[in-house]
Amino acid sequence: MKNFKLKLAAVAFLIGTAVTPAFAGKGGSAAQIRDAIRSTSTDAIIAEVEQAESLICGECATMIVGLTDHDDYRVRDVAAWWIARRPSLAGQLATTFKQDLVSGSALQVRNAADFFGSSSTFNSLPQLRQAIKRSDLTVDAKLSIIRAVDRLGNLGGNEVLTHAMTDTDATVRWSAAKAWRDIRGQKDVAPVAALLRDPDARVRAEAATVVGGFRFQGATTVLETLVTTDGNAMV
Repeated sequence: MKNFKLKLAAVAFLIGTAVTPAFAGKGGSAAQIRDAIRSTSTDAIIAEVEQAESLICGECATMIVGLTDHDDYRVRDVAAWWIARRPSLAGQLATTFKQDLVSGSALQVRNAADFFGSSSTFNSLPQLRQAIKRSDLTVDAKLSIIRAVDRLGNLGGNEVLTHAMTDTDATVRWSAAKAWRDIRGQKDVAPVAALLRDPDARVRAEAATVVGGFRFQGATTVLETLVTTDGNAMV
């Protein structure tokens, strides 16, 4: 476990559950989770964490909290899912992760954003809005912030997406445009329409898909131009 603050949170949770049998859930055990982690098999880890959905086990909590910084997003996702079912532990970690979004390393930002998206932590939106504006983030960290906003599906994430649409990386811009249509209650599609003139064909194509889905009449002229002048068949 790379993040010492997360380890402390897990230990605090372990102390609170120390008298609870390690086989109190629907299935799984600390030993099975440990063996899966040691195997380094992503599928095995996911299967054991899911099997332990209702398991009350302090040692399990320590190991699963450690998975929130795993290299594979799918493992981080299932770890957050497991933790979200334990509100006390989730609350402790949320405090640390919010701090990481604002002042942690790019890797910590990635992990924190994925945790908030996977655990549906809506009160993380202010910190996600701060994080996306940092100048020291990697593309992976930015994509995780966008993914979190996409999964939360809240209008409070629009500021994240509009900022990401101006990023120098085309994948970041494309992901932000794609996420825009998944926000519940979304009405204004003008920020995405601006990407119809993006230098990257993939971004232009996604922007066309989004504005078409919203039936945005303000983009009609640009779309007509693209049909006759854009050299990319996908667009």
